[in-house]
Amino acid sequence: MKKFFFMNSKIITRIGIPFICLLILSCSSGSEYSKLIEREMSTGIIHDSLLFDMKFGQHRMEFLSACWQLNQQGLVSNGPGNKTVKYKLPLSADAPLKSEITLLFFGDFNDDKIMTGMDLEFFYSAWSIWNKKLQTDKLVPVVMDTLKKWYPGNDFIKVPLEKDSTHLLVKVDGNRRIVIRPIDDDRILKAKIDDLRYVLDGKKKNDVD
Repeated sequence: MKKFFFMNSKIITRIGIPFICLLILSCSSGSEYSKLIEREMSTGIIHDSLLFDMKFGQHRMEFLSACWQLNQQGLVSNGPGNKTVKYKLPLSADAPLKSEITLLFFGDFNDDKIMTGMDLEFFYSAWSIWNKKLQTDKLVPVVMDTLKKWYPGNDFIKVPLEKDSTHLLVKVDGNRRIVIRPIDDDRILKAKIDDLRYVLDGKKKNDVD
């Protein structure tokens, strides 16, 4: 069993922040996305579960402790550069491609070291630049289906980005938002799960400031 540790959190890349901020800024109050946010938040339904029984609101040390325990059980290992956690998704009997998918993940924490979200990166373990069946565009529907199974509820909607021809795929259930980023890499598909209670609270504070 390899030793499980992370480097200083200051150098951990938060893959979700730029496009989440862009998502907030690019959507008008009358958009389908804004109406979805308003409707879901008004339900008062709280979804706090993440991967492996981790939850929104956990302290960073709780997250790291949970990852260490999972590593001891042989369920996860260190990601590249010890900056993420690596998990190999079990192959599904009804998967369109019989190729293993690797997930890299890490919690997103606020200034109080409370987990407000989780950054995700998916890629086919056997990816190669010449294998067109294992490129990111083929991974999108598989990841969407996987996330819908993990987190049942509403479907994904397309949210166009202002001054751009691309769009985000967004799924909102109560306070939980899942965003799949536009493809910008042939190998890796990036996504983020976050708690809108923290996101909207932070946006209000920024508006006030």
